[in-house]
Amino acid sequence: MAEMARTALVAGAVGRLGEALLNRVLASGDYRTVVALAQAPMALGVRGLALASLVDLPRLDDVFLLPSDSRDPAVRSFHGRDAPFVQVDALQVEAIAQAACQAGARRLVLVAPTPVWQQMGGLHGGLSGQAELALAALPLSSLTVLRPVAASASRASGLVERIAAFYTSLQLLAMPRSMEIIPSEKLARCALEAMRRAGDGVRIFGADRISTLLDPVPEGA
Repeated sequence: MAEMARTALVAGAVGRLGEALLNRVLASGDYRTVVALAQAPMALGVRGLALASLVDLPRLDDVFLLPSDSRDPAVRSFHGRDAPFVQVDALQVEAIAQAACQAGARRLVLVAPTPVWQQMGGLHGGLSGQAELALAALPLSSLTVLRPVAASASRASGLVERIAAFYTSLQLLAMPRSMEIIPSEKLARCALEAMRRAGDGVRIFGADRISTLLDPVPEGA
């Protein structure tokens, strides 16, 4: 049964995935208040939605953290619907998680897009990089990392970018069928379900396992 007194933070609610996740969390009925990270507190007139800056966070229970490439302008919504929300760079992940923990959060779901070659090589079966190791050291009861296949850059403007885009396309062709490119709406459902099923400790779901979060929970589990 949903605990309606709970409050969730969605940090990085930009682009298709950010919009899909924010809408999914708002509509879930799991939270009394959903806070989207913004430059300054404001009201958008959406029931159950509040905007807060990192220094004005209310008491929190859960955190959804969606870092994206700040160098890619295509990450933002073309129509500007996500303009009030902060785009989270990978370098900001640790600071945001620390502030959320200070506000009381104890469960965190990190959506960390990972290049297909790293997915296929099995290099990301455990925590990766300084930021994720720092998250694991925070006073969180539950940390879940989702690793969808990272989307390629929206436009290759130079020779190096074109070569990289070509290499990425070859990788995608060689990608196993079990490693699907998950649409934003489905990934948002998976992220919410990951929070609902959050248990103690660290869990990591590569691109080949994320969709299993939507499988029925076995009886007695």
